[in-house]
Amino acid sequence: MSNSSDWKAWEQALNVKGCPDSCWVRHLPLPIVQANSVSGTETNLPSVDDKIRKAAAAKLYGTLKPWQTRILRIDPETRFDKSVICTLLVADVIVHEGLGIVEEDGPREVPYEALSYTWGTPVFSRHIQINGTEVFITENLDAALRHLRLPTSKRYLWVDALCINQFDIKEKSIQVGRMFSIYQKAHRVVAWNSGWTEQKSVILSTVLKNISSSQKHSEDCLTRFRGLHQFLVAACEPPLFKRTWVRQEAFAARALVMQFGDLLITWEEYERIKSFIALIGGRANVKSESAFPDFRDAVYLKSPFKAIMNLVQPNYERDHKSRSERHQASINAPVSLLDALVFSSSFGVTDPRDLVYGILGFTTVPISQGVMDTSQPTLIVDYNRSVSEVYQNVVTYEIARTGSLSILDFVVSRPASSDLPSWTPDWRTYDPRIAQYCVLNRTNSWKYGFIDIQKIGVPWKPLPQPSDTKGILLTQGIILGTIQENLDEEASWEPFISPDFESGFKERFGGRAFDDPELFPGVQRDYKSTFDDLFKDGNLPLYDGKVAGVKVTGASERLMTLFQKQMLENIKFTARGRVIAPPEPIRRNHTLGLASPRVSLAPQGSLNNDIIVLLQGSPCPFVLRHSKQGQYALIGRAVFPLWFEHRSASFDDFRRDEISWTSDNAVYTETSNILESRFKWPENMASLWTSVLQDAEFLSSIEDFKLV
Repeated sequence: MSNSSDWKAWEQALNVKGCPDSCWVRHLPLPIVQANSVSGTETNLPSVDDKIRKAAAAKLYGTLKPWQTRILRIDPETRFDKSVICTLLVADVIVHEGLGIVEEDGPREVPYEALSYTWGTPVFSRHIQINGTEVFITENLDAALRHLRLPTSKRYLWVDALCINQFDIKEKSIQVGRMFSIYQKAHRVVAWNSGWTEQKSVILSTVLKNISSSQKHSEDCLTRFRGLHQFLVAACEPPLFKRTWVRQEAFAARALVMQFGDLLITWEEYERIKSFIALIGGRANVKSESAFPDFRDAVYLKSPFKAIMNLVQPNYERDHKSRSERHQASINAPVSLLDALVFSSSFGVTDPRDLVYGILGFTTVPISQGVMDTSQPTLIVDYNRSVSEVYQNVVTYEIARTGSLSILDFVVSRPASSDLPSWTPDWRTYDPRIAQYCVLNRTNSWKYGFIDIQKIGVPWKPLPQPSDTKGILLTQGIILGTIQENLDEEASWEPFISPDFESGFKERFGGRAFDDPELFPGVQRDYKSTFDDLFKDGNLPLYDGKVAGVKVTGASERLMTLFQKQMLENIKFTARGRVIAPPEPIRRNHTLGLASPRVSLAPQGSLNNDIIVLLQGSPCPFVLRHSKQGQYALIGRAVFPLWFEHRSASFDDFRRDEISWTSDNAVYTETSNILESRFKWPENMASLWTSVLQDAEFLSSIEDFKLV
């Protein structure tokens, strides 16, 4: 029965009063729900000495060729308590399905399964036999192998802990780069859920049998439904789904099955249970603990595209565009590295480098194993690199891929004690709510100092970076101002008005001034009250930002002068060169922006004498702090100049050209770079930057900055 028919049956059943004594819900023995443990058979056995494990690895593992991996063949056994006996075979990763192996009876191609599981606490206290060698593994893996071995036939499994020599860094780096294809070629991926008992399996089996039942239920069952809801939520959100590597493994799987002890359920059955949870949760009035989605939900694991779309556009699936054929084709497509990384801190890892390496398979990133590909930006999988080096590599990859420094905006909200360079985002702590805040507040529109690098039509590229940054990011930029913590409330909010703008405006509008309310309503000569009205709830258009005073530079004044000149040129073009003399009203759509040059939005951590710099290749200014000769620390993004936008009195939001500029169709047609697309919400004022970035006087202020 389909999910929709399941739903209708339960809606009908729960709307009636009275149910028989034989009601399956009444007799369901619900256990007390506790936090999932990693293993249902945990003991206090000590971990074997690493020397013993290394000695076993030296006997067991030989050198693999670049196109090879290994496969674990588990011998059959009918008794659960009997030792696990396996054979580890070298396998060729062939073009066809399965792997090519050589067994006792000769070479052949074998279908295999890939195991997805949690390593748990690194206590290697259980031993199994592989190729006649005693090998120590974790209790959780031992439990998985015992449950998965078959009674009468051999089973072929790919298990990372055993098929990769964990003591060979070079081999591990190569094999990790191939893991996505290994899981993708598997006949199916088995997701092992630890800590499962026979009683829990009975409950889950009973639920699956009765989801489609037309059994009538009364309000007396609501209490039982609340308990059942709690149990099912715990079952469907196991520790496995909180692990980084499962993101790639679930996405790669052609078929994904969930193994709960001896109970196996298909992905389709899992989705039915999820729908059932939502139904009984609503009926039992179970409140969600958080309005923010849990992106560790298996639905999002299977489709990272859905995860990032729900982050930047809540409830997007209710939009009719999301049901288009073209959009549906992108649901199971890879996403950009940045789209995947914003969720990294939500998942657990033993090795922080795996927050990057563990997601590469479902991104558009070309992967390299220790060799630089100069033809395109690549990421190198190399476990000889430190966490800091891996995270720095992410930054240089994104700079090369996008041709911009937009990745620097993600250093926001880093721990003060971070062991990374100031310009490197810390994916161990990055909160996806920050990305959502930035997107939903549209902090990258033109009036908040954003340059749409793809649309300005002039070169604005960052410096190329060396292959080994050594903690330094080479940049060039223009100083726009210096932070002054003491803000002069009386004078700071007055807008910058260049003499050419004032005279040019009067010439264009028949002697009328720029603050004539019949032309552009709301134009003022003091924007303090306007600012307070716009952001009276404290929701500034800069995450973790504050209002700061600024001592402007000549380059900053030149920027604002060029902006105002270009605004007048845009009005002249739209008016077809005519003078709009009084009493003629202003027609068509025009936009005017004025900025208070002595006011900026800056990071909370900014201090007096920090500088605001527009870095070459950056879509926005940043606050830098001088550390030593020629070196600077990146503090965070700044909003400067802070423009106040005014639309003409006859402005029509529904004009075709305005609708086209604010359309979000691109989000539904691209299969990657979703987050970047939402940051780059296109606006027709982006052309203002073209004249600025072509101006020789403005560009003459460029100087070198080494970020450390």
